[in-house]
Amino acid sequence: MKYMLTVVLMSFSCLLFHAQVAMNTFAKDFQLELRNQIPDAPSQDVIDRYDLIQINGTYYIGVLALVDLQTISEMHLTNLGVINDTRLEQLWSFRVPLTAYFEFLETPGLNYIEIGEPIDPFLDKAILDARVDSVHQGLGDLTRAYSGKGVVVAVIDWGFDYTHPTFYDTSYNYLRIVRAWDQNKLSGPAPNGYHFGTEYIGKEALLQAGSDTNYVFGYSSHGTHVAGIAGGMGAGTPHGGAAWESDLIFISLRRDAPSLIDAFSYITNYAASVGKPYVVNMSFGSHLGPHDGTSLKNLGIDILHGPGKVFVGSAGNNGISSNNFHLDYDFSENPTDTLKTVVNFQNNPDQFGQTLSMWGSAFSDFQIAVAVVDNSNTILYQTPFYLSSTEPWLNDTILYGANDDSLIIRIQSTAQHFLNNKPNIRLELKRTAANHKVVLFATSTNSHLHMWNNVRMNNRYTNWGVALTSNYPNAVAGDNDYGLGEPAGVGKNVITVGSYRAELITGSGNILYGNISGFSSYGPTVDERVKPDISSTGQSVISSVNSFDITQNAFSTTVEFEGETYGFVPFSGTSMSGPMVAGIVALMLEANPSLSAVQAKDILKVTARLDNHTGPIDYATGHLQWGWGKANALAAVTAAETLANLPEITLKESLFNIFPNPAAHWVQVELIASSAEISDIQVVGMDGKVIPVPVDYNFSNATLHVSELPAGIYLIKVMSGNNFSMKRLVKE
Repeated sequence: MKYMLTVVLMSFSCLLFHAQVAMNTFAKDFQLELRNQIPDAPSQDVIDRYDLIQINGTYYIGVLALVDLQTISEMHLTNLGVINDTRLEQLWSFRVPLTAYFEFLETPGLNYIEIGEPIDPFLDKAILDARVDSVHQGLGDLTRAYSGKGVVVAVIDWGFDYTHPTFYDTSYNYLRIVRAWDQNKLSGPAPNGYHFGTEYIGKEALLQAGSDTNYVFGYSSHGTHVAGIAGGMGAGTPHGGAAWESDLIFISLRRDAPSLIDAFSYITNYAASVGKPYVVNMSFGSHLGPHDGTSLKNLGIDILHGPGKVFVGSAGNNGISSNNFHLDYDFSENPTDTLKTVVNFQNNPDQFGQTLSMWGSAFSDFQIAVAVVDNSNTILYQTPFYLSSTEPWLNDTILYGANDDSLIIRIQSTAQHFLNNKPNIRLELKRTAANHKVVLFATSTNSHLHMWNNVRMNNRYTNWGVALTSNYPNAVAGDNDYGLGEPAGVGKNVITVGSYRAELITGSGNILYGNISGFSSYGPTVDERVKPDISSTGQSVISSVNSFDITQNAFSTTVEFEGETYGFVPFSGTSMSGPMVAGIVALMLEANPSLSAVQAKDILKVTARLDNHTGPIDYATGHLQWGWGKANALAAVTAAETLANLPEITLKESLFNIFPNPAAHWVQVELIASSAEISDIQVVGMDGKVIPVPVDYNFSNATLHVSELPAGIYLIKVMSGNNFSMKRLVKE
C-alpha cells in the first residue's frame, strides 16, 4: 500500500496567531488560508467559500464581531479602511480589506470575531387549514377583518421577482414592495448607511430591475414563493398569502457573517422610520453552528426582538424521511468507549464531499480519527487522532493503495468557543473510491459530543443531511434528533415552525392528509429546549414563482399581467410553513401593533389546534416535531386583539391551573397566586367564538360545568386583576 501526505498537520499553537482576539473556526481557517493568498488577487476558491466582496478593486472579508464599547478604537479601524455598517449594542458588523486583515486583528477593544457559517434555503390548501381565511373575513369574535395592512413583512431569501402581480394591491395600482436590498449586486447604489449591495426604492426602480441577482444557488424562485405565502395577494388566483395587504421588504442575502445582522438592522431602521411593526421570515439555515442559540446571528435577534418586532423561521428539512444525519454520545458516562460511525456520501459531480460539524460539551475535549476501509472492513488507511484542545488545522490529500485512490481531509477547530466554551471540530472529507467506506472514530473522557453530516458543494456548504450508518463492526448509526437549523431553528427569541400537509376534503366528505411532513426536522436544541414552537402548512403549497427563473415552466396556474405570463407552482419544505406563520404574525400585529415577540409566540402555542394527527400534546412539554400543535390564525388573532383592547392587561404564561384535563363534566380553575381573584372566565372554541358555560366563582378558583360542550379542543381564558392567561382544554 502507498500513502502520500501532501500537506502536513499543523497545530494552532505552532503558528503565529493573534491570540488576543477570540475567533470561530471559520475565522481561524480563513486566517491560515490568507497567509497563502495574494490579498489583492485571492484564489477563486477563497472568493467563493468566504463570499468575498470586491469594492473599488479591493477584496473585503465580512466579519461579525463582539467589541468592548469602552475601548474599541474607531480611529484604528478607520485608518485601516475597515467598513462598519451595523452596531447593535456590542455586536458590530465589519467588512475588512484583505490587505489590512492582520492589522485589523490588532484593533484595541476587539474581543471576538466570526467569519461566515454559510446558510442555505430550506426547500424540499394552506390558507384554509391554518384558519387564515376566517381572519380575512373577520369571523368568530373578531371585531373586524384583518389582512396585514400597516405591518411590514420582511422576507430574507434569494430568487425574488419584483414584477410579479401577487405583490401588488388588488387594484394593481400600488406595488406593495416598499423596498428591496440585493446584497449580492455590488454595482450599487447601496442603502444609506451601508457600503455594499444595491437598493431599490419605488415602483419604477423595482420594475426596471425585474429580479435580484442570480446567486450561488443558481436560478431560483425560493424567495418569490416564500414571499407569496407570507404576503402575496394571489393576483386573482386562490393562491394568495396570509398578509395580503402588508408592506413588503425583500432582502437577497449574502452568505457571509455580517450580512444577516445588517439585514435585521436595515429592516428595523425602516420600520421605525414609518412607525410600523414588522415580522421577519427566515426560510434558511445551517448545521455548522453549536445548535444551542449562542451564535452571533442569534444574539442579533436577542437584541432586537420586542414589541412590534418578531422573528419567524423554518425548522429545517432533515426529518424522518431524510437520512439519519445526526449522532450524539455522552462520553462522561462511558469514558473508555470509542465511538465509531460510517460517514456516507452523496456522490455528485458538483459536490466536494461531506462536512461533519462536531461540538462537545462546555469545558471538555474530544479527539477524532478517520479510516478508509474496503467492503470486507479491512482498514486501508487510518489517520492519527486529532485532539480538539490542541486546535489542529489540517489540509491533506492522502493517496493509498495500488490504484492511487485518494482521500482529502480538511480539519478546522476551536478548543473552547468564545460564546459557549465548547470544543468544535469541523471535518471535511472527499473520496475518489466510492466503493470504500469512511469510518469516523471519536473518543473522550468528559464530553457529550454532537455531530451533523452534511453535503459540501465545491463552492459552498449546505444543510442537506446524509446518513451516518452502522455498517462497520461496533459502529453506531445516526438519528434525526437535534435536526433544527441555525439560526432560526434554535433561536431563543425566534418562532420556529415545523411543517405538515394541509387537509383536503374530498367530494364525498372524506378528509385526506393533515399529518406531519416527513421532511420536517426534529428538535430539541442542543441545550434541550423544545423546538419547533408551532407547525403549519408546508407540503405541496402552491405559491408564486420567479418569472425570470428559467427552470420554472410547468405551472399549476398562470395569470397574464402587463403582457407577461406569471406562474404559481407547488413547493414543499419548512421554507413554506415558516412564511405562513410569519403572515399569521403580521395579522396579529395588525390587530395589536405593540404585541411583543414573546407574546406572539405564547399566543401561537396556547391557541394551537390539536387533532387526531397531532394527538394530545401536553402544553407543559410540547412536541419535538409538532411543537405545540397546528397554527390557528383565527384563535391567535382573536387573542392578540383581546390584548390590544385591554392595553393595561399583561399576558401571563402561567396564571392558573386547570384540572381534570381532559374533562368530561366539570373543570376546576385555580389561580396560582391564591391571594388573587378571578374576575372573568371564558371558554373559546377553535372558531374563535366565546361559548357560554355555567361558572361557579369562588375568589381564586372557579368551577366550569362543561357537560354540554361537544368533544373537542377549547381555550380557557382567565382574567385576574391586570393579568390575562389562556390554557387549552380537551373535552372528552
